[in-house]
Amino acid sequence: MVFTKLHGLGNDFLLFDLREQPSAQAMTPARAIELCDRHRGVGADGVLTLLAPLGSAGATRMVVHNSDGSRPEMCGNGARCVALYLATGGCTRPAHEVQILLHTDAGPRPCLVNAPEPQLGEVSIEMGRPVIESVRSLPLGQRRAAAIPVSMGNPHRVIFMEGEPVEELARALGPGLCRAENANIEFASRTGPRRFRAAVWERGAGFTQACGTGACAVAAAAVFRGDAQKGEELTIDLPGGPLALTLDRESGQMLMRGPAQLVFRGELG
Repeated sequence: MVFTKLHGLGNDFLLFDLREQPSAQAMTPARAIELCDRHRGVGADGVLTLLAPLGSAGATRMVVHNSDGSRPEMCGNGARCVALYLATGGCTRPAHEVQILLHTDAGPRPCLVNAPEPQLGEVSIEMGRPVIESVRSLPLGQRRAAAIPVSMGNPHRVIFMEGEPVEELARALGPGLCRAENANIEFASRTGPRRFRAAVWERGAGFTQACGTGACAVAAAAVFRGDAQKGEELTIDLPGGPLALTLDRESGQMLMRGPAQLVFRGELG
């Protein structure tokens, strides 16, 4: 079976295009775990499966499996990789202002792809409307911290820790909080006007170089806290690089802009 490996800011995925193979065996949790194993498999943070559109809507279906076999509702970096793949004909031709509509478990996601080089492009996505719930107090070792629950189609808990090493916090405290909350855990710190540093412990994948929905959650939480305004572009610096986020004033949609890149193509024996 042929596959394509892509990444968005180091968050890497194996993509299987099954749109023309309705009889192909669907991806299973066990198979996803095998493929994502970085020692005995191909190695990735997750698996993306493309399926034929449902009905006459025409939107390609994107199914995501995490490296532990679980199935998240949405994956922002994965969606950018899929959009690049579709807009460039499998990363074989340039794409200029090409619109792509993806159907995800969190709903439809319109994308706009610009890829002067077919193997590398910038993708803008309407990520949906953030839903923010009441602030929660979560234990951080011997102290407690306020966590802002944000849903981007999947659950997040955003914890602002000003001036502290967010990557170390995510690695050390993320696993326990993720299990207790059954959510992605973001540690964030404001680093300048309209700029934040963030690190994410992802539900089902652990510590990754980047998390698109996590960056969206941080941006939404920053607006909620009054650290940013609707309509202004924020930069969220993740371990793998920056993403640009804007919470639209009128529609309430979170707009995400960032890169996607082909790594290599392969075939399973």
